[in-house]
Amino acid sequence: MDQFQIFWPMLVQVALSAAILFWLAWSRVSRIAKQGIGEIRKSGFPTHVNNASDNFKNQFEVPVLFYALCVFFVVTDGVTQTVLISAWVFVVARLLHALIQLTKNVIFPYRFGAFLISALAVVVMTVLAFRHLALL
Repeated sequence: MDQFQIFWPMLVQVALSAAILFWLAWSRVSRIAKQGIGEIRKSGFPTHVNNASDNFKNQFEVPVLFYALCVFFVVTDGVTQTVLISAWVFVVARLLHALIQLTKNVIFPYRFGAFLISALAVVVMTVLAFRHLALL
């Protein structure tokens, strides 16, 4: 299998993080323009802006493990179909998680479900990494 195929889901995850960053910046700047910085300092940002901020922070939690695992698989020539499928499952679940949090933010069962699927994909990738390393 082409080891570099794993970079596609990685790049999609990076693009997701960048899109959320721009969404957050736009949300904050437009709210400040609408209310003024003084009012924002008193009352804070509205929920939808805080949700964008929280989601951007989320992009630097579990996804960091995903990136490390992807690099591990490339460096050790361990990208398999199962690894690649797990990577795409992770990214699709993270996309769904972001969409849910940036819109209606229904935590149970939707956002939690998307998070759980992405976390399980990382667990699968971790088990595959241990297996691969043991066989080297």
